Amino acid sequence: MFNRKSDKLELILGKNSKITGDVESAGTIFVQGTIIGNIHSDKVILGEKSYVKGDIFAGSISIAGKIDGCLEGKECIEVKVTGHISGDITARRLSIMEGAIFNGIAHMGDACQNQTNDTDKNIVEFAAKER
Repeated sequence: MFNRKSDKLELILGKNSKITGDVESAGTIFVQGTIIGNIHSDKVILGEKSYVKGDIFAGSISIAGKIDGCLEGKECIEVKVTGHISGDITARRLSIMEGAIFNGIAHMGDACQNQTNDTDKNIVEFAAKER
């Protein structure tokens, strides 16, 4: 989970905690509580109990909680089964698991494509269970 220099865990917000205002970090932010404001970080992980009302700008984003706001992931965005997003997504790679809720528009590579000419990395991945 933490194998790169940018994966250094910089902030943990517990489920009974709340931050009002923008949050910035050069490492990883793990949220189980509430943030009312924008998040700028290398990596953001929203746990199942998390709630964010604001936009998230990060290299990679993993969502298992709820967010009311837009997401911009330079590398990838992963929405887990318990994830709930109300807002637009911009990412080079996007993975949405079956059971997750996404209400918005997904843009693949619009903001990220200016950083690289490799358009083969624009991947959308959906997971489905066999019945």
